[in-house]
Amino acid sequence: MARARSCVAVVFFVNGAMFSGWASRVPAIADRVGAGPAAIAIAVFGLSAGAVVGLPLAGALVTRFGSTAVVRAVLVGYAAALAAVGLAPTLALLTVALVGLGIGNGMLDVAMNTAAVEVERRYPRQVMAAFHAQFSFGGLAGSLIGAGAAAVGASPAAHLPVVAVVLAAIGLTAAFGLLPTSPEREAVGRSSPRRDRRLVVLGLLVLCSLLCEGAVYDWSAVYLRDEAGGSPAVAALGFAAFSLSMACCRLVADRLVDRVGRVRYVRAAGVLAAAGLALALLGPGATAGVVGFGLVGLALAGVVPTLFSAAAEGRDNPAGAIAVVSTIGYLGFLAGPALIGGIAAVSSLRPAVAALVVLALAVSAGAGVLRGR
Repeated sequence: MARARSCVAVVFFVNGAMFSGWASRVPAIADRVGAGPAAIAIAVFGLSAGAVVGLPLAGALVTRFGSTAVVRAVLVGYAAALAAVGLAPTLALLTVALVGLGIGNGMLDVAMNTAAVEVERRYPRQVMAAFHAQFSFGGLAGSLIGAGAAAVGASPAAHLPVVAVVLAAIGLTAAFGLLPTSPEREAVGRSSPRRDRRLVVLGLLVLCSLLCEGAVYDWSAVYLRDEAGGSPAVAALGFAAFSLSMACCRLVADRLVDRVGRVRYVRAAGVLAAAGLALALLGPGATAGVVGFGLVGLALAGVVPTLFSAAAEGRDNPAGAIAVVSTIGYLGFLAGPALIGGIAAVSSLRPAVAALVVLALAVSAGAGVLRGR
């Protein structure tokens, strides 16, 4: 079990490192294909569209072939897409490569979470958040490697294919240590996950949480600079505080859930996230905003992993359940930046942050759905 748990954690780490690897080289990729911000935004939409396709597709494939087989196959395709992103000479080919990257990320997300469920079922407590912590640390590692490659003048064509091959080799090695899964066992479900109202509610809670996360990712620095009057350096600290607190809290979130229960944990997390956003909104100066966004990361760190665990618990078809919840929740990442930007365009970022407070409180209010099936 220790070996299986470590191998699942490595797969999560590899996914985070692959996904952040290309993001760290966006400026250099844009220069190579001769694309401005608007054109790159269209290409990046292909990434999101690919993920929306990959999530339900992975649910069907994991149900048919088992999570271990899908993890192995997807790692190869995911790495190939990352290498293609680095090598794409035109905007059109870059968009196609990003669609492939999005499909790979979405499919690996469902498959690796299903593999994590197989490990968690054999533990007396939740361990899902610890796996998601490795995704966060993988994202940090990928970003740092990308920054180093940019610092030494390595082009994306030289950097990303090498990273893709190395990460794929690490991931495939770890995949051989995953617990074996039976397609027949996963294929038999008492009811269709798509018709399960509880899964829909869990998906909506994931959507609210991810929309808050996505908004902080994309807008925290802008908010602290333009609305709170912070310097560029202080503005960047808001995102850093959010990311670091989220990654570290995920290492202990499982034990907190085990101690207080899922309902109380998510209910308290929603209130704490709302308080952090309110501090960023009403606090004096940019420093209060940095602390507030750090509290948001601390609060939301274990929410999505806990919701995934609740969705898969006791189900004959955990992959289908995770796919449904992930597909609904991922709309938060798709709609979040546009929604916040639209509100900011009409008035300012302050009403947008106020809307996030409402979403965080909605997560707290909906925590009752986490009671056992």
